[in-house]
Amino acid sequence: MHTTLPRFRLPFGPQTAMAAAGVLSLLLLASLVVGKIGAAWLPGAGALLTLSAITAIGLALLRLPRVSRIAQVFLAGAFLATLIVAVALPKALPAMQAALMQGTAFSAFLTALGLIRAPVRRSALIARAAEGLFAHSARARVFAVSLGAQGISVLFNIGTIGMIADIARNHDAARKAAGKRGIDTRAMTLAALRGTLLMTVWSPIGLGFAIVTSAIPTLDPVLFFGLAFAIVALISVVAAVLDAAATKLPAGPRPHDPAPEGAGRALALVLAAIAGLIALTIAAHRLLDVSFLIAACLVLPLLAALWPRLEPGLRSPGPEGALTRLSAASEGMATESTIFLAAAVIGAAVAAAAQAAGIDALIAGGQLPALAVILACLVLIPAVGAVMIPHTIVMIMAAQLFGAGPVGADHPYALGLALLFAWALAIAASPISAMSIITGRELGVTPQRVTFALNLRFTLGLMAAAALVVGLVYALD
Repeated sequence: MHTTLPRFRLPFGPQTAMAAAGVLSLLLLASLVVGKIGAAWLPGAGALLTLSAITAIGLALLRLPRVSRIAQVFLAGAFLATLIVAVALPKALPAMQAALMQGTAFSAFLTALGLIRAPVRRSALIARAAEGLFAHSARARVFAVSLGAQGISVLFNIGTIGMIADIARNHDAARKAAGKRGIDTRAMTLAALRGTLLMTVWSPIGLGFAIVTSAIPTLDPVLFFGLAFAIVALISVVAAVLDAAATKLPAGPRPHDPAPEGAGRALALVLAAIAGLIALTIAAHRLLDVSFLIAACLVLPLLAALWPRLEPGLRSPGPEGALTRLSAASEGMATESTIFLAAAVIGAAVAAAAQAAGIDALIAGGQLPALAVILACLVLIPAVGAVMIPHTIVMIMAAQLFGAGPVGADHPYALGLALLFAWALAIAASPISAMSIITGRELGVTPQRVTFALNLRFTLGLMAAAALVVGLVYALD
């Protein structure tokens, strides 16, 4: 007889839970950022960090009824992993505590990211900037969208795919109604997908970048960002040129579609906002001597507060306050925050078990070559995604296992690049990733078809390019 596990329920209503989540999110962000900034000089900074970890756990439990089943499983797994380590590997408990702090930082970062996504989703400026990418000939349009989507998605993230697809459909319908040559909407949607995927490799406010830079202590985040950006810029241009060359020209005379009024200025402003965000994050990282992750937790809420003032149309007509927006951001990122908090703890437990089994000694002794480990990360993390296993935990596990060990110590940049490319490739290879699901919905096909047919050549080509780049960096690292 089939039985269904009862869902966890809180003894109070959802509105109360959301308000409490907003208060706890504010406490989480404030205690973590102040504790990290004042770690060297502020009395009680350690207590603030402990408070932030307790708050993160409390938030995860408060959100438990409203997160996905996989997030609930991850959280239960984190508690079980901690118990097993406490009994079987008590010497690894300090590493588990460090992993909890890392997971706490992930949870705070995702809440901060949720804050900036709210104004960005409603921004007419970003929509106008995206419209301007379409004022080109068929092949030049693919090139422009491939590169432009990459910049826009730093702020708009996966929403870029749906926005570009909507604009493409609207332009296609308007052109055909006027008797003009249509637009290849599939090519536009795939170009947006590929641009968004490539953004995940280098964006300093992306989750992949946060995982890698927090796990490899010998990595200089600013230098690493510059290296990743330069490599992806080269790959992006080559990929966009190849995509444009492969695009079939629609039948009919070429129409002349000027860019909408103000589109160029809008695109320039959006790119300036992204550059400013990155510059402020780097400045906070350097001046305050905190990680990129903590710097982003400080800068993102500031940008979220400033954006509606820079774009007056975004100002809410209602009595919506800062705490309400924070509650909404916390609710919107609840599943992701819970998964990343739990995955950090589970990953640390697996890493502790592997280290107890002697994996570091095998690498240091040469029995397990560092390059083989790095390339295995590049291939196996996407392979996990391809078989519909959430790749987040494998990514965090690999970063924790190798980042602070001999591989990360001797070849931090090669390992970091391999992990970042593996992160992007896993998203591309997974039929259950949000990007594959959104792209499939926009194209009217299954996510499996997007992953294993429409985008397969791009994924394999990117993996080959990444392997070549990682090998070159390894030789120089």
